[in-house]
Formats: sequence, structure tokens, C-alpha cells
Amino acid sequence: MDEIRTLLVVPVEPPPLEVTPDPIETRFPVYNQFQYQSMPASVYLEKTVYKNPGGVLIAGLVSKDDIMPIADIHQTPASMKNIASLEPTASLSENWIPTFILAQEAASQLNGERIKAILSKHYYRLPIASGDRNANLCNWRNAIEQWYEQNVSSVDYRQHGLEHVDAVLEVGIQTYSIFNAQTSLQVLVKLVDPNTRQVIGRISAKTLSVEDSPESLLNNEAERFKWLVAEMGAQLVTEGLSGLGLPLKLSGHPLTP
Repeated sequence: MDEIRTLLVVPVEPPPLEVTPDPIETRFPVYNQFQYQSMPASVYLEKTVYKNPGGVLIAGLVSKDDIMPIADIHQTPASMKNIASLEPTASLSENWIPTFILAQEAASQLNGERIKAILSKHYYRLPIASGDRNANLCNWRNAIEQWYEQNVSSVDYRQHGLEHVDAVLEVGIQTYSIFNAQTSLQVLVKLVDPNTRQVIGRISAKTLSVEDSPESLLNNEAERFKWLVAEMGAQLVTEGLSGLGLPLKLSGHPLTP
């Protein structure tokens, strides 16, 4: 890795958050009354991807009169086809995107005397067709696995008018869930040669934290959850970058909630 002097850090589109038990039980307590019997039309529920007040995208149930808005995740032409693409990060500015936070962390850890790390203004949009961009998390997991296992990048970074760099670091996540009081996160990192599109390194790291209930983590615009993901993610990014043999410049400043 000694020949890498400049590096572009690109976040990969993440899956929606998986939460168990479903937060509908807190927002709509009467839901428990109908779990094991026919539900009347007045309490119609739909499984979809919605955005909570903190901007976190969640795959879960919403009711007909729910306060949670359904997320707009179909908005670019590329989503109509099964192709990967680079899209402006500004297009998702109203959402809280965990891989954007992790990519920023990776750039911060790398940017030092030996490497100039540049945080991309674009993100890697997963090749999921518009009709499959829904609460079925298998669609997201399959697309992420396909991206991670590829030996040649689907994106030609030379065609996007990006600043010339020696390598591209793609930062994605796979496991991303809250199960009761257990929060799980898996970070996937790939190193790509932008000239040949060949993958020259990949690594994954995962962790979990027994921190708090989904309700507590996601209350108050999910500030506690965002802090937890950033803290867990920073440790996994450090582990991944070290595993790839990249030189780190660690700040040494602990995160506080």
C-alpha cells in the first residue's frame, strides 16, 4: 500500500434499519390486540421503508394514520434498472445515512502525512430495481453481497469527472439492526484501483452492543442511536483499514453521547 498517496472515500448505499420488535408496537399499542386475529380495515398496516423523526430509514410496519412518512428511495433514473451508479450525496440530505458517517470517519482516520484522503460528494447506489426498493431486506442484502464479492468494480470512476486518485475506498454495511436491546453492525470495506477497476483489497468487521431498547435508542430524533452507530462504526473502520494495511492517523478523542 506504499504507492497509495491519494485516496477517494465513497460511501455505499446502506440497507434500511431492521428493528425487532417492530416500533409499531410502541406507536400503535392496539396492534398487539390483533397480532393473532383478523385486523379490521380501520387499523390497516403496511410493511414499507419509512423515515423516523431523526431521518433514520427503517423497514417496518406503518398504519393508515401513522405519523411516520414513507421514505422516497426510488428517486433516480438508475433505480429503474439493475445497475450500479454514482449519485450525489446531496440527493439524500434529508435522510440520516450511516455509511456517510462511516466514510467521513474513514477519511478522517486516513488523512495524514502519508495519505491524502478525500471524502466523495457521491455515493455508490446499489443495483436494486425500483420495484425491489422496499422493506424486503433480502433484496438489500443480496445487492450488498453482490457488490462486496465483485472482483471488478461496477463503477468506472474515471468517467465521472472525479479528481485523480491512486485508489478508491468503498465503505458499506451489511448487518444493521436492533434486536431487543442488542444493536448489531457489520462494516464492509473495499479498495479499488480506479484505473483498472480491479478490487485490490476487501475486509469486513462486525460488532454488537447491548445498549438499550429500540424505543430508547430511537426516541429524541434517534440521537442516542446515531451516536451508538458512529461509535461502533469508528471502531470497525479502524479495524478494517488496519486490516488492509493502510496507515492511520487516529485522533484519540473518544466520542461522547
